Amino acid sequence: MNGKTDSNNPSPERPAAEADSILSGGHRRKRNLSLGAALGIGIVLLVAGIGVGVLVQQDVLNPGNVGQSGVTTQTITETGSTLLGPLFEIWGPNYTKLNPNVQVAPDLTGSGAGISQAEAGTVDIGATDAYLTPATAAQYHLINVPVAISAQLAMYNLPGLNNVHLNLNGTVLAKIYSGVITNWNDPEIQAANPGVSLPNNPIVVVHRSDGSGDTFMWTSMMYLSWSGWNYSYGTSVKWLSTSLGYNGNGGVVTGLSKQSYTIGYVGISWLNQAEAYGLGYAALGDQAANVDGTNPANYILPSSANISQDASLGLQNLQPPSVAVSLILGGVAGATNLHTPGQGGTMPTAQYPTPYPDVNLEYTLISTQPKDAVHQKYVVQFLEWALAHGNNAVYLNQVYFLPLTPAIIGYDMQALATVPISG
Repeated sequence: MNGKTDSNNPSPERPAAEADSILSGGHRRKRNLSLGAALGIGIVLLVAGIGVGVLVQQDVLNPGNVGQSGVTTQTITETGSTLLGPLFEIWGPNYTKLNPNVQVAPDLTGSGAGISQAEAGTVDIGATDAYLTPATAAQYHLINVPVAISAQLAMYNLPGLNNVHLNLNGTVLAKIYSGVITNWNDPEIQAANPGVSLPNNPIVVVHRSDGSGDTFMWTSMMYLSWSGWNYSYGTSVKWLSTSLGYNGNGGVVTGLSKQSYTIGYVGISWLNQAEAYGLGYAALGDQAANVDGTNPANYILPSSANISQDASLGLQNLQPPSVAVSLILGGVAGATNLHTPGQGGTMPTAQYPTPYPDVNLEYTLISTQPKDAVHQKYVVQFLEWALAHGNNAVYLNQVYFLPLTPAIIGYDMQALATVPISG
């Protein structure tokens, strides 16, 4: 897959285009935003909460003459991540209420499609759970713009046990997806779940059939957790022939609901739908659990506090100005290459004692060489609104996401200020 992290080439490095070529072209409206100013905006936005927009340029909130009679409607196209998609479905109508002549058209096609269409220039915003490496982003004249913090769930359909949060760790999950552990009452699963009567039934493994950022997240955790994992990591990998594939998070949730004794991976924004089907989800293990999975105290549920702890650990590895960073298992230094396979799970600290291991930044990709600089103004202003107003609990809580940190918002604002726009 061009420009994407995949199973054959986990971190493709292409020659980076010169900075001048990235920023040239189009009719650029100069927007001077220093790093200090960008970070300052980010801090104010986080502190101010829902009333954040007052310190951002006025046209972020009501761009140009949008909404006034006689102005042509602008449609912002977005495609990609089915994990991030539900948030765009919430943001879009709310943004249009403020700006009636701007429509946001989300399309939940999977991160692989979001990346490929952003690279091809056929969509305004590509949504992805899998960042582009800085070199790949530069090659395609794109920038990574994270917009929220998400998480992923190990979800299952176990008759009689869907109301129980089973304890599962990365090592066990990697062995399940490799075909090494095949039954629900395997001794390694039972050891982590004392007192739970596990069925002697084969585990039916479910995966995403489309190019998926959820697969990128899931396989990254497998890769890091167990040295015996042979499938690398990426938006698409070659699964076991017995694994069942479904398209999108919605497809996985539906597939799990229709067949008992299944296990799959689902973005947290689909939790309400999964619970409506009565599915269960696991507590995931930290580093100690990956090494010795017998202590239930080492298993962590995906609460907001625990997701935030993992994100805080991972963001310590940020290497600005790049915002491409893995938060899986507490983050990976350098972002573009994960650590050696089998390094183990998240290492808790005194400050962050219960970090949930499967956490991610949700990315958008937009062009720095737009075909239409006037239209691109509306795209940039929508994303600035999403960062300034959309990044708060009113919207995020509906899909179980967390807000970005002030630093990330600042880097985003600085990156958006480099995009050529006109009008």
